[in-house]
Amino acid sequence: MTTADEIRERLTEIRPVGFPRDVVAAGMVRGIDNQDGTVVIVVEPPTMAPPILSAMVADIRRAVGALEGVKEVNVQLAQAAPSGSGARPGPSGAGEELGPLPGIGDIVAVASAKGGVGKSTVAANLALALQRLNRRVGLLDADVYGPSVPIMFGASGRLRPSEHHRITPIERYGLKLMSVGFFLDDQSPVIWRGPMVMGLVRQFLKDVEWGELDVLVVDLPPGTGDAQLTLVQQVPLAGGVVVTTPQDVATLDVQRGIAMFRQVNTPVLGIVENMSYYDCPKCGKREEVFGAGGGKLMAARFGVPLLGQVPLLGDVRSGGDAGKPIVVDRPDHPVSHLFVDIARRVLEAIEAEGLRAAPPTIVV
Repeated sequence: MTTADEIRERLTEIRPVGFPRDVVAAGMVRGIDNQDGTVVIVVEPPTMAPPILSAMVADIRRAVGALEGVKEVNVQLAQAAPSGSGARPGPSGAGEELGPLPGIGDIVAVASAKGGVGKSTVAANLALALQRLNRRVGLLDADVYGPSVPIMFGASGRLRPSEHHRITPIERYGLKLMSVGFFLDDQSPVIWRGPMVMGLVRQFLKDVEWGELDVLVVDLPPGTGDAQLTLVQQVPLAGGVVVTTPQDVATLDVQRGIAMFRQVNTPVLGIVENMSYYDCPKCGKREEVFGAGGGKLMAARFGVPLLGQVPLLGDVRSGGDAGKPIVVDRPDHPVSHLFVDIARRVLEAIEAEGLRAAPPTIVV
């Protein structure tokens, strides 16, 4: 039978992201019991972000479960260490304003006041298109309840701490990526109250080793809630890009998104109308499935640019599902060129606001 010492030795391999020591050296392991292959491990972690805690528990179960003779692993969490005990604090709220982030140029938020409009698809392809315009780009998935960046980029693997005990983002197609999805398995629901969402967004801004970036694209969740408010309160934004579809029910929600940005003095760089039309590949007929002109009407009403109209296209959907967004999978496709045009207009809008963006040069 596997002994407690063997289990403890295996636990020295587990080091939570952002922590300098393993769980044993950090004093988190409070008890180990093995009864006929059923192992109970009592862990007393300091306060940490829920996804980091979930990943640590999953790592413990996986590592100990691989030992010979172990049939089941139960991880019991004792009460977290009280404040002032020297434990490393995790996110619990927005905290004080961070201000400009070292090494990061412009922060662009991609938002939609309504779900289901393809906001994450636009954010992913916009980030890749900005990279084609010779920008160093990161993509932060702040959609805590429905993270999609890991799927859309086919990105997986364990996050690792940097030498400064910060979180190192995962790199894919030359982009630096961060998402709560990297901490969770497919069956883990995210059931958090507002302060935890706010704290996680703040941690992803300040505790990730982004390095030197020209643009950080932030994919916000739908609506105008905690994640959005945390972002605009914590760091100065170059501006927001609002994604909509043509139908009236979606464009009405655009007004809320634009109002949110303007209320917090954030420039609206423009509107992207997604799923604008469908070109039948067999008959060549164009059909406006969700109506027409909604994005253009909203842009004119609020005096902001219509950055582009992206068609409803199976290749865009299948590319995201396969982990290869169309801009990187089919760079010569007309929609890929459209996203590059949108990216160029975003940079021009930032420059027009008097910020740091320089005229873009496309990289073939």
